[in-house]
Amino acid sequence: MADYYRLKRAPYGEMLLGLADQGELIPVKVEGWSHDAFVHASLAAELELAAAGKLNSGNTAILSPFDPLVWDRKRALELFDFDYKIECYTPAPKRKYGYFTLPVLNRGKLVGRLDAKAHRKEGVFEVKSLHLEPGARVSQRLADDLSAALGRMAAWHGAPRLAIGQAPGDLAARILA
Repeated sequence: MADYYRLKRAPYGEMLLGLADQGELIPVKVEGWSHDAFVHASLAAELELAAAGKLNSGNTAILSPFDPLVWDRKRALELFDFDYKIECYTPAPKRKYGYFTLPVLNRGKLVGRLDAKAHRKEGVFEVKSLHLEPGARVSQRLADDLSAALGRMAAWHGAPRLAIGQAPGDLAARILA
């Protein structure tokens, strides 16, 4: 919790241990971490699946650059091998991925990043560029997952028509099909 809300850890240790004693939290050990970690008791079933190596995510989401999963750039690199930087303060000629790239979380892995713009007056959600991470492959499942996630994002922005510029291989065509 302290990490999520960017709070100092020290004053919350006793409170978290108290919540664990009350059964609200489950203490867990995380390899490589020196501090205590906890999981909410409502996630006990998922915790058991994770411990058995059987937890599979079927969700796909386009993340904010400030999402707790990636805001700590060093941790994103260590946990996901995802080297991330917001390039809006980088001069345009030096940008690698785009002005305001958004990480793509697909089935528990950070598989790419995209630079998008909502053209609300025209009703178009434009993906200027879509980049996949090394090891991520263009597949119909990825295209279907991205199509659904981008459709939700476009609708939320009030720009329901989707347009895709630069993307690897035939991924744009598959997403738009």
